[in-house]
Amino acid sequence: RAVAGAAHAAGALVAVDNTTATPLGQRPLDLGADVVVASGTKALTGHSDLLLGYLVTRDAGLRDSATTWRTTTGGVPGAFDCWLAHRSLATLDLRLARHTANAGALADLLAARPDVTGVRWPGRPDDPAYPVASAQMRRVPGVLSFDLGDEGRVARFLGASRLVAAATSFGGLHTTADRRAQWGDATTPGFVRFSCGVEDTADLLADVAAALDAAG
Repeated sequence: RAVAGAAHAAGALVAVDNTTATPLGQRPLDLGADVVVASGTKALTGHSDLLLGYLVTRDAGLRDSATTWRTTTGGVPGAFDCWLAHRSLATLDLRLARHTANAGALADLLAARPDVTGVRWPGRPDDPAYPVASAQMRRVPGVLSFDLGDEGRVARFLGASRLVAAATSFGGLHTTADRRAQWGDATTPGFVRFSCGVEDTADLLADVAAALDAAG
């Protein structure tokens, strides 16, 4: 709300990428945003089997402009892609609930380990983002981050894990992790973006703990 208010006071539009939160977790238009853009490839559909994106606005002018652009450029999803998305929406609430539960449990486990630093998940009361997240999010996403110190330790961790796949996408049924510095992101060498899947919580915690132990 604060960003939207400041932007509108300056005469700017506000566009929010709501990919990670999804519409069930956060409703940016209700918070003052003019436009919501998001990937439908990730948590919204969650099966990692299609490429899709969407734009939402309550402004008729912005909607018509975007619709004209889409029609002109041909950026219209195919019938099968739409069917896959429609199939996936039926389980969205169930998937997000498990994502959140796994992320909360994993964040607690990581925060308690002396060999892991920089744990960030806005669902933890001691996280700097918690006050805002708890006020405006109906469900905290299953994506968290932490630091393992260096590239080698991240590689050993991923190699030792049985449930965590190395992948840049997130929000799917399967747990994934990505060392962002390898793509040129302005992060430390050991920074990991971690996306919790829908695996059994106890199994995921045991696997991550064992992989961290094995990574040294």
